[in-house]
Amino acid sequence: MMSGNSEEIFHRTGSFRRVIAPGNDTTSVSGIAVKSASKNNSYLNPNYVPFFLEYTLMSEFNILSKKTIPGVYVMPAAKTPFIWFGVIFPRCGLYKNGVFRFRIHIDSTWPDCDCPKVIIETPVFHPLVDPTSGEMNVRQHFPEWKKGVSRIWHVVDHVQKSFYDIPRTKNPVNLEAADLLKSDNENFMKKCQECVERSRTDVYKQPDHPESNDPHYILFEPYIEEMHGPSKRSWFLQKENENKNPPLSWVQPGSLEPFSRPNA
Repeated sequence: MMSGNSEEIFHRTGSFRRVIAPGNDTTSVSGIAVKSASKNNSYLNPNYVPFFLEYTLMSEFNILSKKTIPGVYVMPAAKTPFIWFGVIFPRCGLYKNGVFRFRIHIDSTWPDCDCPKVIIETPVFHPLVDPTSGEMNVRQHFPEWKKGVSRIWHVVDHVQKSFYDIPRTKNPVNLEAADLLKSDNENFMKKCQECVERSRTDVYKQPDHPESNDPHYILFEPYIEEMHGPSKRSWFLQKENENKNPPLSWVQPGSLEPFSRPNA
């Protein structure tokens, strides 16, 4: 028997998360849930609505996992499906070699809601990122969030691309960054490099906000030879062995005849 509000219901890690079916269609189940909640239909118990909502969000995460966006790692919170934790490692551009944490906040009215909110936790000098709150202006890219069409992976992909291709937007939230990008590119690049260096220094610090206490929050620790060395050497040895063993073939090099390669 379930009781209490929806937030209390979400404060658990149940087996329901382990039976999420793959697929791209997350609208039918959520449509039933929202319709039931809004029109008080009798064919679905209102107590099940939070679980249907969580189901659709975990389906969204399945879709994101299959996209494998380079240099980006995302994990839904353990305590609530409405917050996802992420880290981006830019591999080129002005923010190359930086480590930038971010959070995705999804409205509890999902999927009948606006675009999810993105908070960049690591201080970054960027025209789209508010220097005080850290919120990235992603709604400019998603002016209309369409149920069943707009996906959370689209938001993550946009965040990643914003670190590589910095837009000269007409509606910046960081005016200083926008002005420097337009008029003084050298100083803009200097500010970006400062952000990269700071991110690499602060990566081992746990941020001081309630969400960082979640069991799924992504944390880093310094390299310790005694702890990480054996795994590192094992990975290198495995790669070395793979390079030593050529792929199995029964065709003599330069020939098209099957089974023409002599036995070693």
